[in-house]
Amino acid sequence: MPFRRLFGRAGGAPRPIDCARATPADRAAALSSVFGANVASAPTFERRAAANGVDLSHLWTASTDGAMIGAAILVPHPGRTALVMASAPRDHAHAAELGQLIATILSESASMPDVRLVQALSSPGETLRSTAWVAGGMRHLASLDYMERPINGTPLPQASLPDGMELAAWDPADRAMLETLLVETYVETLDCPGLAQMRTPSDIVDGHLAAGEHDPSLWTIARLHGRPVGALLLAPSPPTDSVEVIYLGIAAEARGRGLGRALLAHGLGLVTDRPERMMALAVDARNTPATALYARTGFRTLRRREAFVAHLDA
Repeated sequence: MPFRRLFGRAGGAPRPIDCARATPADRAAALSSVFGANVASAPTFERRAAANGVDLSHLWTASTDGAMIGAAILVPHPGRTALVMASAPRDHAHAAELGQLIATILSESASMPDVRLVQALSSPGETLRSTAWVAGGMRHLASLDYMERPINGTPLPQASLPDGMELAAWDPADRAMLETLLVETYVETLDCPGLAQMRTPSDIVDGHLAAGEHDPSLWTIARLHGRPVGALLLAPSPPTDSVEVIYLGIAAEARGRGLGRALLAHGLGLVTDRPERMMALAVDARNTPATALYARTGFRTLRRREAFVAHLDA
């Protein structure tokens, strides 16, 4: 149902904003508004959405006096997460209007059992877009640095493992162990602290399993005297010509022993013969130990994105 609210506009009277799901008649204009393209490109977006299982019923519009002023789309992902994307705001008043659209989508999403965490991204220079996320009820989570290095670039020397440490592929039959291990690696983490508390361990593993092309042989577990203490999870992504580090985490008891570097060297060895050229990852810019490790092992920063989240109450 449409949600109506008044917003003040600089230099003019407040105007009513109607937020509603996009109809088939305005779908092309809404998609074009979200993706910053002309209306003629909408059929391409629709085909891509169908091919990737994106439900266009989660496409919304904001209108005033019957004219569309913006749009946004919610894209659910495995692990009870979703990504929200919206039109680019023109000014602060428009950002406030789009914020109401985002707030409406979050409110409606709260009744969706398969969505508990909604995420959004903006570039550092997109201050108006960030304003819209916050106006919609989202909070800033982290500045993410996107990094990559050639898989067959400068090889990493195989680091010697501490006594009692061994690396082996994850056994998919031992999911419970992985869920427990991930929780332990989040203790005092500097990478998006607090994010793990917004999701269950099962949701987190579901999300990791759905990333890229899952291959359990590329998921490595580090054990110290038989106890799991670290994990490196890799996922090939042929469309981006890369293998993604979807997670690298070490339990507090095993940190500071060079295990992170050893896991990366091991991971690069696993993918040396794959067709992808690059290894890629995203890391919280505040996590200086991790960013330093990646820089020392040949990763370079390509871009930065500002991440925003909203946790939906059950």
